[in-house]
Amino acid sequence: MEHTAAARDEAAFSLRVLRHIASGDGSRANLAVSPLSLHAALVLLGAGARGATLDQIVAFLGPAGGHGHAAFASHVALHMLAAADSAGGPTVRFANGVWVDAALRLKDAYARVAVEHYRAEARSVPFKSRPEDARLQINQWIASTTAGRIKDLLPRGSIHEGTPAVLANALYFKGAWDRKFDASLTRDGVFYLPTGGHARVPFMSSSRKQYIASRPGYKVLRLPYARGREHRAFSMYVYLPEAHDGLPSLLQKLSSDPASLESSMTLMAEVPVRAFGVPKFTMSYKTKAAAMLRDLGLTVPFDAVHADFSDMLESAPEPLVVSEVYHECFVEVNEEGTEAAAATAVVMRYGCARPPPPEDFVADHPFMFLIQEDLSGVVVFAGQVINPSLSR
Repeated sequence: MEHTAAARDEAAFSLRVLRHIASGDGSRANLAVSPLSLHAALVLLGAGARGATLDQIVAFLGPAGGHGHAAFASHVALHMLAAADSAGGPTVRFANGVWVDAALRLKDAYARVAVEHYRAEARSVPFKSRPEDARLQINQWIASTTAGRIKDLLPRGSIHEGTPAVLANALYFKGAWDRKFDASLTRDGVFYLPTGGHARVPFMSSSRKQYIASRPGYKVLRLPYARGREHRAFSMYVYLPEAHDGLPSLLQKLSSDPASLESSMTLMAEVPVRAFGVPKFTMSYKTKAAAMLRDLGLTVPFDAVHADFSDMLESAPEPLVVSEVYHECFVEVNEEGTEAAAATAVVMRYGCARPPPPEDFVADHPFMFLIQEDLSGVVVFAGQVINPSLSR
């Protein structure tokens, strides 16, 4: 399948990011990120980079290589997520944007790649004369693309008169389950917390067969979304460790062995269920991602001495460097389906034949989830649920 290697890299990247965030202060928090949004922003950044800067961005994205990741990002923008709506299937919006100060201009080659390959909107804004207006304009573009779910990605002070350019990606997903849960079957139940306590939360349930597979130390549930156009098929995957405190080790296992992640995404056979419950949850997570990216090995783009983005702007007065990367993600899961949104902004500055046995799947302790486009293997959202009673 075309773009398979880059999609595999992107899935592995999603777990690296999730594990990194969860290993710090987020170990007891609900988390959600969009690896696809981060990937899009980094590819857009790489298109304006040269030398060691470009080499490190490419290496960071994964072994598929620069051409593979560029082709993958272009395929996502121009084809896989190009349509705003798909009759009978999920609503998906995906947009890239480049904003440059009115006194500057993008290099023709960079602008052409951004617009033609990544469907980016290139706009001139008054960073120098009216930086607050420019910030509000970018935030409004993000809010519009994400149906108002991501409203203020760029905080006050993030844009100033010395800002030369901002690169951004915005992503929105709203999908109904292929088989919706009957709300009358939703019941409050116990969700065991990593602290040793518990919370009472609403669990969605069903007596229908489900796509469940047992793996050593964990189980995987696939919840398909209703399909529209034939070239897209989305599902949510819920990874439930056997042990109530097993999520950290599961994250470690999956992130260190991407092949095991891929094999868990092949749940095509339904099995009967006994006990079955998945909690409803809503979460929002916002982070400054520059420190995380540096910790994961992407350092040169932030280095004022070594960063080289000379392929981006025409006649820039000084060399460019990445100042900060802002990322925000929202996910809501209920009986009807899932609504999710994410945005990333890169701010620049100068520097199985027998009937299977019944399975239990009660997600009553911390678990991980992915939302994936199944035909390509692209992971659109990833997260962990530590306490579904905590919303937003």
